[in-house]
Amino acid sequence: MKEEYSPFKIVHHQKIIEDLKQFKQVVPIQVQIVPSNVCNQKCLFCAYRMKEYLSNETFDERQILSFDKIIEILDDCKEMGVKAVQYTGGGEPLIHLRIKDIFKHTFQNKLELALVSNGMSLDEELCDLLGDASWIRISVDSSTPELYGFIRNVPQKTFNKVIKNIETLVKYKRKSIIGIGFVIEKENWSQVFEAAKIAKNLGVNNFRISAVFTPMKYEYFKNFFEEAKDLSEKAEELSDNNFTVFNLFGDRVKDTFENTQNYNFCPIKELLTYIGADYNVYTCCTLAYNQKGLIGSIKDQSFMKLWNSDEKQNMFKNHNPIKVCQHPCMYKNKNEFINYCIEQNPTHVNFI
Repeated sequence: MKEEYSPFKIVHHQKIIEDLKQFKQVVPIQVQIVPSNVCNQKCLFCAYRMKEYLSNETFDERQILSFDKIIEILDDCKEMGVKAVQYTGGGEPLIHLRIKDIFKHTFQNKLELALVSNGMSLDEELCDLLGDASWIRISVDSSTPELYGFIRNVPQKTFNKVIKNIETLVKYKRKSIIGIGFVIEKENWSQVFEAAKIAKNLGVNNFRISAVFTPMKYEYFKNFFEEAKDLSEKAEELSDNNFTVFNLFGDRVKDTFENTQNYNFCPIKELLTYIGADYNVYTCCTLAYNQKGLIGSIKDQSFMKLWNSDEKQNMFKNHNPIKVCQHPCMYKNKNEFINYCIEQNPTHVNFI
């Protein structure tokens, strides 16, 4: 697997490894910010709008973070030593009326910028601005206007608009890595290979295949798993020196039914935190908009003040994944590796 999706990135942060070994609470490397829960699409498989899913507990699709609060967060990130900010949903990040100014301030604070978007609201100015992003992933999840319109509840012509916007994004690419996302679910699995071909022809850097998270777990996939797996593997064959297919489908389906965390400490909550459009900070995207993952509110205090507070430290000390996280976790493999890295007395380390 190429380094973009490597589960071993923590080895490049040796100071943090040493701090975690000494049970110190650290500054997150990355902060995920949800500028808006409002969305211009209504995807059938949106985790935040899926009944009985974890991140649906307190989700309100009307909420938007204020511009001033986001600027305050970004200034805190700079002062604290955060390295990167990812703008994601929630809703659609580009819906925020001040998103261009937010991106500009991110760059001014020398923070690496990443974006997950449906690409519908991209314009030429945004594409130019995002040419200096670290990475961008546009969620498409189909290969035809008909299916795109159906699964996203938008006019079919939106598909061609998004494809054109991706072409513009590629035109302005400087340092950015541009990818297209395809979340496999029961309506779209048969189009994954054709969608990968479209992505390659557009000139993007990569195509990421994953699987929808669902309360039904593996039962949801059983009628099409093998066919979808075969098509995903066929899509991998399109990879070359300029284009990579990241096939995470099998791993993500496995995540949906292997839901037991077998470690007492979750390092991810220390390294990657999630700020929702409800002004609350959560341990991760899986437990966003859920009391189990709630660290605290920044509505009446700064992000930095909350991160350094007794409230946050006590929550982290009491957060035991074995008790709290009996659910699908996309970070399980990373958590297991980081826990090994910070093991006090690992066995037989000299027998490599």
